[in-house]
Amino acid sequence: MKKIYDILPPDLAEKKEPGSKEEPIKKERKRIRVSFKWLGVVVLVLLLAAFLVEGRSVVTIYPKTEEISGEETITANLKQGTLDEENKIVPAIVFSSDLEPSKDYPATGITDKDKKAKAVIRVFNKHKPEKALTLIKGTRFLSVPGELIYRATAGFTVPQAKTIDGKLTPGYVDVEVEADQAGENYNLSSATFSVPGLSGTEYYSSIWAETINPITGGFKSEVSVVLQKDIDNAKAAFEDEFLAKGNEELKKSIPANYVFFEENFVCEISSMALSAKAGEEIASFTVSGKVKAETEVFRKEDLESLLAKSVESMASGAKNIVPGSLSYEILEKKSKSEGIELKISFSAKAYWLPENDFLLQNIVGKSKDYAVSLLEGLPEVDRVEIKLIPFWKLSNPSNKDRVEIRLGF
Repeated sequence: MKKIYDILPPDLAEKKEPGSKEEPIKKERKRIRVSFKWLGVVVLVLLLAAFLVEGRSVVTIYPKTEEISGEETITANLKQGTLDEENKIVPAIVFSSDLEPSKDYPATGITDKDKKAKAVIRVFNKHKPEKALTLIKGTRFLSVPGELIYRATAGFTVPQAKTIDGKLTPGYVDVEVEADQAGENYNLSSATFSVPGLSGTEYYSSIWAETINPITGGFKSEVSVVLQKDIDNAKAAFEDEFLAKGNEELKKSIPANYVFFEENFVCEISSMALSAKAGEEIASFTVSGKVKAETEVFRKEDLESLLAKSVESMASGAKNIVPGSLSYEILEKKSKSEGIELKISFSAKAYWLPENDFLLQNIVGKSKDYAVSLLEGLPEVDRVEIKLIPFWKLSNPSNKDRVEIRLGF
């Protein structure tokens, strides 16, 4: 066979043979050259802008304080409509709470609930010679079967027998009888009765009785009964529980910003009613009633306003009260016809500072340290803290609107 040789084009012939590694093609990166001259200009502009832009400052002044304490007599008056600072009177109002509770209580008495069976039976008279027979109330009838005793509830006469068409037909009378004892075993569907009282007489075999309808109604059981002590105990328990609940509901209804005294709560129960009387055969009974609780209250803000006026009047010169420093204790209280008179001890811290415009004169445009020294040189100031924003600022802004003055205690 002839060998066939592939002839490659010149451009492909220059390629390396299979298996040889190709040189990676390197891409030339373009380098961006930034002039240091222009970078310096940008940084300089930013620094100038930072220092030229006016910042702001927060100045915290800690004033010197004075401890003031004393006692005051203040009246909470129900007829007072507004706060009377001159006469130390705060307006008082009445808060009330109404309930209409009811509750079940058990009957603890036990009694036997016995009942005797009753029925009407028919008494026959087949005595010969024919003769009627009269028997007294309580006459006994003995049942067959069972040998149970029943007694006539009233006296009665059994008519004599009659002969009709040669046949003796007994006379009869219907008599109400009652079982000798209570119990369900005396309930009979049917029975025949002898009269034990006639035993030994000529009538014994010729006088008897039979049921007309079943004898029913007999039973024995124990039932609960209301005792007088049950009623007394229920009333006492009802009062204890719901007087306390009335006071509790009243306390919850009073807003947090009102002052009240629990010992002045008045709580009463009216229209108390019971669903049963002593002796009634029931397992439980209900007690119900109306509960009303009320008391006098007054606003805490009114009381603190009067005490603040007292603190200010006792301070040396016109002063302000340090927020949250006012405290007080009620030493005595007396109930009056129109409210409550209170004797109160109080204490608070007071301070004084010049007006903000004067303080700003010592701050605006001045360096931080210089402003601090000027402010701390004021006799009313204890110490001063200044925070400049941004932090690299050295002086307070020249614009007073960019200065914030705060108080610290």
